[in-house]
Amino acid sequence: MSNTKQRIISATVLVIIFISALIIGQNGLTALLLLSGVVLIDELSIKMFKGKRLSFHYFFSLISFLLGYFFLNYYSDNTLLYDYFIFMAVAANCCLLLYLFKGRIESSVMVLWFKKCSFLVGFFFLLPISAMSYLVEQAQWLHLIVLMLLINFTVDTGAWFVGKNFGNKKLWPKISPKKTIAGAVGGTVISVVISTGYIYFIFGKYSYLIAISLIFLAFMAQFGDLIESKLKRQLDVKDSSNLIPGHGGIYDRLDSLIFVAPFYVMMVKYLF
Repeated sequence: MSNTKQRIISATVLVIIFISALIIGQNGLTALLLLSGVVLIDELSIKMFKGKRLSFHYFFSLISFLLGYFFLNYYSDNTLLYDYFIFMAVAANCCLLLYLFKGRIESSVMVLWFKKCSFLVGFFFLLPISAMSYLVEQAQWLHLIVLMLLINFTVDTGAWFVGKNFGNKKLWPKISPKKTIAGAVGGTVISVVISTGYIYFIFGKYSYLIAISLIFLAFMAQFGDLIESKLKRQLDVKDSSNLIPGHGGIYDRLDSLIFVAPFYVMMVKYLF
C-alpha cells in the first residue's frame, strides 16, 4: 500500500473516532482526552526518551496523569483549580519556548534534564490536557473545541499550501527543513481569516484584541510543531511512534494543538 493511501485511511479513521466522541458528547471527549494522554505519555517516555515500561519513571508518569485527570474532572466546577492548572500550562510552554530558541549545546543540556526528569512526563501532558478539559466543561463546548481545531489545523494546512506553491526561503532549516517563511505567514493569515469568520458568525463577537490573539495563537501553533521537531532531532527519532500508519504517532499529530491549547483557553476566558 502506498504511503498516500495509508495516510488517507489513517486520517479517515482518526476523523471517525473524533466525530464519534463528539456524537457521544462531553463524556466522549473526556474519555478521548484521557486515552490521548496515556498514549502521549507512552510515546514520549518509551519511543522518544528510550525508557522502559517496567520502570518507576513510567509508572509514576501514568499514575500522576490518571490521578490528576480524574481529580480535575471530579472538581470540574472549581474554576480556581482550573485557573491554576492553566497558568502552570502557560508557564511550561514558556519553558519550551526557551528551549526552542536556545543554542544547540544549551538545548542539548535541557534535553538531558528532560530525560532525567521523565517521571514528570505525566504532569507535562496533564497541563495542556487540563486546558482542553476546561473547554469540554463549558456550555458552548462544541463550538469552542471546533474553533480551537480550526485555528490549529488551518495554520498547518495553509502553511503547507502556501509554502508548497510560493515558499522559497526556509524558515528554520536546521530544525524543520520543509517549512518556509512564506508558508508560516500564509498559514497565519489563512487561519486568522477563517477563525475570525467563525467567531463572528457563531459567537457574534469581533474585536481587535480577538484578531491579535488569533495571530498570536497561529504563531504558537507553529512553535509547537517546531518544538517537537527540534526535540525529535536531538533525540534522534523520526516519529514519536508508528501508531498511525503514514502519520507517525499521536504526538506528531497533536504537537501544535497541545502547545496552543493553554493560550487558547486564556483567550476564551478573558475575551469571550
